[in-house]
Amino acid sequence: MAAQSYESHAYRPVPTAVTALFAVTALVLMYGQMFRGWETRDAAIMVIIFAVFTLGAISRLYTVALQDRIILLETKVRCAELLPAGRDADLAKLSKKQIVALRFASDDELGALLERAAREGMAPKDIKASIRTWRPDPHRT
Repeated sequence: MAAQSYESHAYRPVPTAVTALFAVTALVLMYGQMFRGWETRDAAIMVIIFAVFTLGAISRLYTVALQDRIILLETKVRCAELLPAGRDADLAKLSKKQIVALRFASDDELGALLERAAREGMAPKDIKASIRTWRPDPHRT
Protein backbone atom coordinates (compact mmCIF):
# COMPACT_ATOMS: atom_id res chain seq x y z
CA MET A 1 0.00 0.00 0.00
CA ALA A 2 1.30 3.45 -0.90
CA ALA A 3 2.15 5.90 1.85
CA GLN A 4 -0.83 7.98 2.85
CA SER A 5 -0.74 11.76 2.85
CA TYR A 6 -3.20 14.62 2.76
CA GLU A 7 -3.25 14.45 -1.04
CA SER A 8 -3.87 10.69 -1.14
CA HIS A 9 -6.03 10.06 1.91
CA ALA A 10 -9.42 10.28 0.20
CA TYR A 11 -11.24 6.97 -0.14
CA ARG A 12 -13.54 6.47 -3.09
CA PRO A 13 -15.24 3.10 -2.77
CA VAL A 14 -15.86 1.66 -6.24
CA PRO A 15 -18.71 -0.68 -5.20
CA THR A 16 -20.66 2.29 -3.84
CA ALA A 17 -20.17 4.18 -7.10
CA VAL A 18 -21.34 1.15 -9.09
CA THR A 19 -24.46 0.92 -6.94
CA ALA A 20 -25.13 4.62 -7.43
CA LEU A 21 -24.74 4.17 -11.19
CA PHE A 22 -27.30 1.33 -11.12
CA ALA A 23 -29.70 3.44 -9.05
CA VAL A 24 -29.44 6.48 -11.35
CA THR A 25 -29.85 4.27 -14.41
CA ALA A 26 -32.97 2.70 -12.88
CA LEU A 27 -34.39 6.14 -12.11
CA VAL A 28 -33.80 7.32 -15.67
CA LEU A 29 -35.41 4.19 -17.08
CA MET A 30 -38.42 4.51 -14.77
CA TYR A 31 -38.77 8.21 -15.63
CA GLY A 32 -38.68 7.32 -19.31
CA GLN A 33 -41.31 4.62 -18.79
CA MET A 34 -43.63 6.89 -16.83
CA PHE A 35 -43.31 10.22 -18.63
CA ARG A 36 -41.77 9.57 -22.05
CA GLY A 37 -43.50 6.38 -23.09
CA TRP A 38 -40.32 4.34 -23.28
CA GLU A 39 -40.70 0.59 -23.00
CA THR A 40 -38.06 0.22 -20.30
CA ARG A 41 -39.93 -1.42 -17.42
CA ASP A 42 -38.08 -4.76 -17.72
CA ALA A 43 -34.70 -3.06 -18.04
CA ALA A 44 -35.45 -0.88 -15.00
CA ILE A 45 -36.38 -3.95 -12.95
CA MET A 46 -33.15 -5.70 -13.97
CA VAL A 47 -31.04 -2.67 -13.06
CA ILE A 48 -32.78 -2.45 -9.68
CA ILE A 49 -32.01 -6.14 -9.11
CA PHE A 50 -28.33 -5.49 -9.92
CA ALA A 51 -28.34 -2.57 -7.48
CA VAL A 52 -29.82 -4.72 -4.72
CA PHE A 53 -27.26 -7.49 -5.29
CA THR A 54 -24.46 -4.91 -5.28
CA LEU A 55 -25.76 -3.47 -2.01
CA GLY A 56 -25.83 -6.96 -0.53
CA ALA A 57 -22.22 -7.54 -1.57
CA ILE A 58 -21.17 -4.16 -0.17
CA SER A 59 -22.89 -4.95 3.10
CA ARG A 60 -21.00 -8.23 3.45
CA LEU A 61 -17.63 -6.78 2.38
CA TYR A 62 -17.87 -3.81 4.73
CA THR A 63 -19.09 -5.95 7.64
CA VAL A 64 -16.19 -8.38 7.33
CA ALA A 65 -13.67 -5.56 6.93
CA LEU A 66 -15.00 -3.82 10.03
CA GLN A 67 -14.97 -7.05 12.03
CA ASP A 68 -11.38 -7.68 11.01
CA ARG A 69 -10.41 -4.20 12.23
CA ILE A 70 -12.13 -4.87 15.54
CA ILE A 71 -10.42 -8.27 15.86
CA LEU A 72 -7.02 -6.66 15.19
CA LEU A 73 -7.62 -4.13 17.94
CA GLU A 74 -8.97 -6.77 20.31
CA THR A 75 -5.96 -9.01 19.71
CA LYS A 76 -3.52 -6.14 20.28
CA VAL A 77 -5.20 -5.24 23.56
CA ARG A 78 -5.35 -8.88 24.61
CA CYS A 79 -1.63 -9.36 23.87
CA ALA A 80 -0.76 -6.19 25.77
CA GLU A 81 -2.69 -7.49 28.78
CA LEU A 82 -1.48 -11.10 28.72
CA LEU A 83 2.12 -10.89 27.53
CA PRO A 84 5.17 -9.29 29.11
CA ALA A 85 6.07 -5.81 27.88
CA GLY A 86 7.50 -5.86 24.37
CA ARG A 87 6.30 -9.36 23.49
CA ASP A 88 3.30 -7.99 21.68
CA ALA A 89 5.73 -6.45 19.16
CA ASP A 90 5.59 -9.77 17.30
CA LEU A 91 2.14 -8.72 16.09
CA ALA A 92 3.79 -6.19 13.78
CA LYS A 93 5.46 -9.09 11.95
CA LEU A 94 2.15 -10.79 11.15
CA SER A 95 -0.41 -10.12 8.44
CA LYS A 96 -3.99 -9.20 9.20
CA LYS A 97 -5.15 -12.74 8.39
CA GLN A 98 -2.56 -14.25 10.71
CA ILE A 99 -3.63 -11.98 13.57
CA VAL A 100 -7.28 -12.79 12.92
CA ALA A 101 -6.41 -16.50 13.15
CA LEU A 102 -4.75 -15.94 16.54
CA ARG A 103 -8.01 -14.77 18.09
CA PHE A 104 -9.02 -18.40 18.68
CA ALA A 105 -5.98 -19.20 20.84
CA SER A 106 -6.60 -19.56 24.57
CA ASP A 107 -4.89 -17.13 26.94
CA ASP A 108 -2.42 -19.83 28.01
CA GLU A 109 -1.13 -20.58 24.51
CA LEU A 110 -1.42 -17.15 22.90
CA GLY A 111 2.13 -16.02 23.70
CA ALA A 112 3.86 -19.15 22.45
CA LEU A 113 1.72 -19.32 19.32
CA LEU A 114 2.29 -15.64 18.57
CA GLU A 115 6.05 -16.09 18.88
CA ARG A 116 5.99 -19.21 16.70
CA ALA A 117 3.78 -17.60 14.04
CA ALA A 118 6.10 -14.58 13.84
CA ARG A 119 9.24 -16.73 13.75
CA GLU A 120 8.03 -19.31 11.22
CA GLY A 121 5.68 -17.13 9.18
CA MET A 122 2.84 -19.59 9.69
CA ALA A 123 -0.18 -19.47 7.40
CA PRO A 124 -3.49 -18.59 9.08
CA LYS A 125 -4.73 -22.14 8.52
CA ASP A 126 -1.62 -23.52 10.25
CA ILE A 127 -2.08 -21.12 13.16
CA LYS A 128 -5.62 -22.37 13.67
CA ALA A 129 -4.51 -26.01 13.36
CA SER A 130 -1.88 -25.43 16.07
CA ILE A 131 -4.39 -24.25 18.66
CA ARG A 132 -5.04 -26.89 21.32
CA THR A 133 -7.59 -25.03 23.45
CA TRP A 134 -9.96 -23.00 21.33
CA ARG A 135 -11.43 -19.73 22.44
CA PRO A 136 -14.79 -19.45 20.64
CA ASP A 137 -15.86 -16.43 18.62
CA PRO A 138 -19.67 -16.59 18.77
CA HIS A 139 -20.13 -12.98 17.66
CA ARG A 140 -18.67 -13.27 14.16
CA THR A 141 -21.28 -12.70 11.45
